[in-house]
Amino acid sequence: MSLEEMSPAGSEPAPEKPIAPEGTSEPSMPAPDQPAPDVNENDRLMAAAAYATQVILPIVVPAIMLLSEENKRRVFQKYHAVQSLGFLVAAVIYEVLAAIVFVVLSVVSLGCLSCILWVLFLLPVVPAFYYAYRAYQGQYFSIPMVTDFLLDSKWLEKPPV
Repeated sequence: MSLEEMSPAGSEPAPEKPIAPEGTSEPSMPAPDQPAPDVNENDRLMAAAAYATQVILPIVVPAIMLLSEENKRRVFQKYHAVQSLGFLVAAVIYEVLAAIVFVVLSVVSLGCLSCILWVLFLLPVVPAFYYAYRAYQGQYFSIPMVTDFLLDSKWLEKPPV
């Protein structure tokens, strides 16, 4: 620990800075649980709606966010609109696999497991609302595998720190 990081006796410890990945000069994501700078209430609401509406009305809200000139200029909204579309694609892939598992296990069990396995189709709802909550908190966050794929494909830009 360096002298700059140490705090005087009786005061609170210095807040931790995000750690930059090796070979880069800046962190990949802002500090967790900290709202992003320059994010207003409209940004937070639209970003949360991008995830929450994927359950009821897929594609519509993120598409509007990406097509609207006002929203297109807002980095926070654009980041979450693209990431929510990536999440939707991952959820559709999951639903197809869940349908295959449901059919196979229902046939094998002669329909007995179908009483329980319908829950498989509701599982993507939980992360969708969790991501909506995180977006409403004004946070940039990473969805495992989805965000990495979107960044590598250049469909998603790294958020400003």
